[in-house]
Amino acid sequence: MVEEMMSMDVLSRTTIPANFFSYKRGQRRLYPRYALLSISNVGSRESASQYVGNGVLCYKVNKQGEARAVHGVITKVHGMSGAVRARFTRNLDSQALGTQVFVKLYKVEAEEI
Repeated sequence: MVEEMMSMDVLSRTTIPANFFSYKRGQRRLYPRYALLSISNVGSRESASQYVGNGVLCYKVNKQGEARAVHGVITKVHGMSGAVRARFTRNLDSQALGTQVFVKLYKVEAEEI
C-alpha cells in the first residue's frame, strides 16, 4: 500500500481491530468530537475499562490513494455492552462510519496525540 502505513504484520502484533459505529449523541444532537468504538471480543464494561488510555489509529485514504493516519485516545467506557468513547486529533468524518480502526495495546498520553 503506502510507505506511511504500518504493515499488517506489525498492526496485528501491536493492535486489535475495532469498529467505528457512531458518534456520541443525545436525543437531538450529535457530538462528532467523540467517536464510539466497539472493540473486537469485548462485551462488558469491565473488560472495556482495561483499554481506557490506549491509543487508537485510523487511516484515511484520499482519491489519489495516499493514506494519512489519524491518532486518538480512548477516554472512557460508553454504556454496559463494552463500547468505548475515543477522541481523535481530527474528528472522524461521517463517511468513516462502519470502518475499521486499530486500538493500540499500550497506553498513550492525551498530549501525545
